[in-house]
Amino acid sequence: MKIRPLNAFLVLILLAGCASTKIPRAWISSPPAQRGENRSFKATLEPLKGGERFFVSFRLSVRNKTDKTLRIDWNRTRYIYQGRPNGGFVFRGIDPAAIKGSSIPPDPIRPGELFSKEIFPTSLVAFTPFRDVVTDKQGKGIQPGPIPAGENGISLVIRQGEREMVERILLNIRAVSQKTQRGS
Repeated sequence: MKIRPLNAFLVLILLAGCASTKIPRAWISSPPAQRGENRSFKATLEPLKGGERFFVSFRLSVRNKTDKTLRIDWNRTRYIYQGRPNGGFVFRGIDPAAIKGSSIPPDPIRPGELFSKEIFPTSLVAFTPFRDVVTDKQGKGIQPGPIPAGENGISLVIRQGEREMVERILLNIRAVSQKTQRGS
């Protein structure tokens, strides 16, 4: 079989077009974790990759600095994207029916205790077909989606009795080339 120069040229162009010339991208957060604090509690928000190159969730840590129990109000706490509220948060083990009914039970934080939980923005979560089934221990039922580049954060609502405290914690997520990330 004889290969014509024009055919060889077309094959080379086709192969070159199929080869990936893009530099893989990685996601970074500035700062890597952000803190917020007031007289009653100290909170930290840290984006997590969960084995991916991009961020899929956050770790929220809250230390109670008072001598009374605090409670995170998940029904009023909001995910912030680009300066605006964009839904709430969910986490593994939550009943999807509670999300729909805005009846997520509060998490108590006892005096001096450090509370920590991995949370996902509701607006980015993918639900399995069994939407009204509590997620199992492997997290099936609720799967986190990629957190977009830009300003991301939380408007955290914590209650102490009837008193409501709101702490806004923001950080910036962006995609960078692997080459840029190694060079910085």
